[in-house]
Amino acid sequence: MRGEYVNILDEKGRLMIPPKFRAELGQAHLVLIRSFSNCLWLFAEEEYEKFADTITHDAASMLDIKTINVNRRLVAACQDVDLDKAGRICIPQNFRKYAMMEPKAQCTIVGNRTYIELWSSEHYNAVMDDVDKTLEEDASVLGAYLRNKS
Repeated sequence: MRGEYVNILDEKGRLMIPPKFRAELGQAHLVLIRSFSNCLWLFAEEEYEKFADTITHDAASMLDIKTINVNRRLVAACQDVDLDKAGRICIPQNFRKYAMMEPKAQCTIVGNRTYIELWSSEHYNAVMDDVDKTLEEDASVLGAYLRNKS
């Protein structure tokens, strides 16, 4: 999944998922989680299970408080959602509050390969403005890391 789209969150907390993403998701059951930077992530259930397995891959992870906290936020506190006939998902109030999504406001929907990011457009634009300020440096650091990893 890739691309960036803007839709309006309706007064009932429903957000239309772009047709391109709906086609890629097919009839999959969907899982919504709170992510970083006041963003929400939307997964097809199969992709979510792969993601969750990487966090809780063994019993030892249950003994590490940092892993437990990440698991609580990203795995345990997820919400099952489905597309309605109009191609919308209903975002629960506590998730909308976390993501600063207000009714009748623009939301940015970003495809990130195996999942979809859902943002308040106002917040997304502010975060991306900050990202743009350090993008060259960040890309250089990543490039050096990848070269050393080979």
